[in-house]
Amino acid sequence: MITEGLSSMETKRLPPVRQWNNAGPLILLSIFVDEWNYFSVPMLSLFIEKSFSLNSYLLGTATGAIIAGSSLGSLLGGWLTDRFGRKRVFAGNMILFIFSALLTALSANVTMFIVVRFIAGIPVGSDLANGYAYLMESLPPGKREITGTKNTLMASLAIVSINLAVLLLIFIGVSQALVWKISVLISIIPASVALAIVYRMAESTEWEASRLHRPGIHSGLRSIFKDISSDPVLRRTSTFSWISGAASTIEVGTFAFFIPLIITSMDISGEIGSRLIILAVYSVGIPAGYLGPLIVSRIGLKKLSYRGYAITMAAIVGSGLALIFQIYYLVPLFIVLFVWGNHWNSQPILTSQSLVADPALKGRITGLANFAATIPAFITTFLFPSIIDSAGLGWATLLVVAAPAAGLFASIFIFREIFGYTSDINGLSEKKAKPDAYDSS
Repeated sequence: MITEGLSSMETKRLPPVRQWNNAGPLILLSIFVDEWNYFSVPMLSLFIEKSFSLNSYLLGTATGAIIAGSSLGSLLGGWLTDRFGRKRVFAGNMILFIFSALLTALSANVTMFIVVRFIAGIPVGSDLANGYAYLMESLPPGKREITGTKNTLMASLAIVSINLAVLLLIFIGVSQALVWKISVLISIIPASVALAIVYRMAESTEWEASRLHRPGIHSGLRSIFKDISSDPVLRRTSTFSWISGAASTIEVGTFAFFIPLIITSMDISGEIGSRLIILAVYSVGIPAGYLGPLIVSRIGLKKLSYRGYAITMAAIVGSGLALIFQIYYLVPLFIVLFVWGNHWNSQPILTSQSLVADPALKGRITGLANFAATIPAFITTFLFPSIIDSAGLGWATLLVVAAPAAGLFASIFIFREIFGYTSDINGLSEKKAKPDAYDSS
């Protein structure tokens, strides 16, 4: 069991003034809003494509716009989080979510739609940087790692909810032009709930303490990189988070984003039948997203990561070959396998990065990790529809296997287990006093 980190640094060593603020449910709700916005276009792409008469180039641009916005939001939100606090930035993100959903539904043309989806991506990236900083400073060691790895559970719940909404709207006879608009607008409900709750939450005590001393508050990226390179635990974890984040989001931004397109292109059944298959596939993410946090205290973040990448590699190769040889009945099975693996390899990334960062820099370092993940994902998402057109769906799918291969390498050879890490919340910097405490395999 991965309990040594906790047993050697028991909570009695924490400062006596330390009070844990149970912001876990609030942060998970905000991640649900993030994922609803992140996946709304790919889940609704068939309706949006018809509504705006999109070609493959515009479809890739519309799908990737939110990823581009998220990359900007990651850096901006990380800086704002460290400068103005977790609570205020959280509230600002929820307000921006609400307005971007309204503007998306009111988009009169594809240009406005793409611009608004870019804007909608800003609070997605900002909220991940902010939310993980808030989470790691609000829950005790052990519990915060488990809660942080529930991100993919929230993603699956959001994806399933979007598809259930689509099915309901189709059944009651809503026109296709309204189906995607109403589905986007539904995200206003959880964002409004989160906005109402956050005003009753306390600010992070760790951020308040760092604010008094202002260590690193004016640090630029160059200084932050210097801090990362000088700390072996932070250096290894950051390198892993950047590589693994890029690998996982490339998987999502290509193969996962276009699962609805893959399923409907096989012409297995009609519109409702295809949507039911999509719903069934993504429903598998719920037990996968639940089981990962359940076992992470036993196997650790490292093993959870590389097991997930091994599964996604097998799934992508299998899907690509099945599409090339037109063995279509196997494709949904490989997609189910992919969803499971991607959930596991995604869970340790931001959890690990935010866990080891100093409170004064936690928002910016977490945001930097998300930025490193979104840039390659934006490029591949933008290009993937065009690659499908030129090389075919099967070969385009096989190309994606390079991403989990890189993630698997980073998980095995770079990452070191850090479950139970507490140096960020103790006054003593244990990782400097004992540099090999977390730097062993």
